[in-house]
Amino acid sequence: MTMSNFNARSFKLCCIIAATACAFFLQACSAVKLGYNQAPDIAYWWLDSYIDFNGQQTPKVRDELTRLFAWHRSTELPKYTALLQKTQAQMPRDVSAEQVCAVYGEARALYNNITEKIQPAVVDLSSSLGVEQIDHLARQYAKKNEEYQRDYLKGSAGDRAAKRLKQAVERSETVYGKLEEPQIAAIKKAIASSSFDAAVWLKERMRRQQDALQIMRKIVAERPDSPAVQSLLRGYLSRSLVSPDPVYRAYAEKMTQESCMSFSDVHATTSAAQRVKAAQTLQGYAADFSALAAQK
Repeated sequence: MTMSNFNARSFKLCCIIAATACAFFLQACSAVKLGYNQAPDIAYWWLDSYIDFNGQQTPKVRDELTRLFAWHRSTELPKYTALLQKTQAQMPRDVSAEQVCAVYGEARALYNNITEKIQPAVVDLSSSLGVEQIDHLARQYAKKNEEYQRDYLKGSAGDRAAKRLKQAVERSETVYGKLEEPQIAAIKKAIASSSFDAAVWLKERMRRQQDALQIMRKIVAERPDSPAVQSLLRGYLSRSLVSPDPVYRAYAEKMTQESCMSFSDVHATTSAAQRVKAAQTLQGYAADFSALAAQK
């Protein structure tokens, strides 16, 4: 079951991005085994594009990523397998929005496990950053924000809706196979009534980025001890998971509920053959995760 994105850009504080990378590979990689086995290397290069690691940091980051994925393989992948198997069993029947949100809640909890696991490495690395690396990160943030505005805020409303439709159809087809008119009509209806507002998310995204940059600059300038760094990072994580902006919190909750309802509505239009395909897809992912967990 393809759920809402796990806030893929929320955790840019050094190795916290590795947690996001884990979630990304588990959620989005079409060749699960290949993607997962290469994930430590790919996650490193992705992290490096934001931080620009120096010669001393590189081996430490690579070692931490190797340990992270080894832990994740043995401890967390069996949980993904179990969740996929439980979800697979629901595919032959209609599913309510509440059932969909329950799956999302379990998946989000698994994601949070990764952020907790990676915190000690984040504390260590954050204390080694330089001013030039933080400036590099700020430039990367600005670049990604420009890309986001181009993709989601510019152009006509019709063009943006068409792009969202294309993305939604492609995601759904990874589960159900080729969609037919009833499913496409249900997706169009969901998009037309959606509360999605790219500007609202961009504002929250930029708040989190500035929060991260301010914390990093404080760490670099004051070089506090490890407990103080840990406290700063935990505060940032808390504000990333639960925004201090009540307007955004209400918006995020509404979007989650709408996403769950949308999935439920689209699933209700699927044929028996499409539901069989969805069950087979999830079964395949579960088998891949199980096999990966068994690898040493």
